[in-house]
Formats: sequence, structure tokens, C-alpha cells
Amino acid sequence: MHKYILLLLTGMLLLVGNGCARESRQTSLKNSQINLTTVPYPPILGESRLVIQILDIDGTPVDNAQLDIKGDMTHAGMVPILAELDGGGEEGYYNVPIEWTMGGDWIISVRATLPDGSTTEERFDLRVTMGEDELCGDEIKDE
Repeated sequence: MHKYILLLLTGMLLLVGNGCARESRQTSLKNSQINLTTVPYPPILGESRLVIQILDIDGTPVDNAQLDIKGDMTHAGMVPILAELDGGGEEGYYNVPIEWTMGGDWIISVRATLPDGSTTEERFDLRVTMGEDELCGDEIKDE
């Protein structure tokens, strides 16, 4: 009999604990907004720069955030691009150097830890092109 009561209490604690954790996670992710663009735009193969803007829930720019950025191609087998920026920002804008290793479709994940310790995260879909002077695949250049 004691085994069943102990099992029932353990199950109830797990359910209550999971519900609280889920609510906390949702709250921490809705405290700000992240916007992203690239220089140049649209992004081309090689060296580039991500321009990330962070605004709080009221639309006020947020400086001194810590950024963790991960770029993944949409197909398997590619090594991700990783970048970090610890602090800085000017009027909520952060400039992060990045090098695109391949043309194609990318998913950029930006996780920001704000000065108050809260976090926010956003994903962006980008298409990196080869640039005007480079060919990709079986394209033929007119001479």
C-alpha cells in the first residue's frame, strides 16, 4: 500500500514540476524582440556581418547583452558557424562578423542574455548567394 502512495505522490510532483518549468521558460522568452539583417544584404559567400537589434518589451533598445549565434545549413552534414559577442551594443544594435562557408539556405539562431539575466531567442531563415562573379552548379557564364 505504501508503495502505491509513494508512486502516486512522485508522479504528482513530476507533473507539477514540469508545468511550472514550462511556464517559466515561456515567460523568459517573451521579454524582448530580436531583429536581424546582414551586411551586405542579401548575404553572399565569404566574410560578412550580422547586424542584430535587441529591443525590450516596450521597444526600448537593449545594450550590453551577451549574444550566442549559431548558423546551420538546412541540410545535414555541414559544420555550423558559431559566433559570440559579450556586451557592447549601441542603441540596441550589435555588429557580429561572420563568414559564410557555403551558399544556400541557412538557419540563424540568436540567443541573447540580457543585462538583467533574462534570455530571449529567435531563429531566422537566410539564403546565402555565391555573389555576382561566382557560378554555382551547372550555370554557364555568357562571354
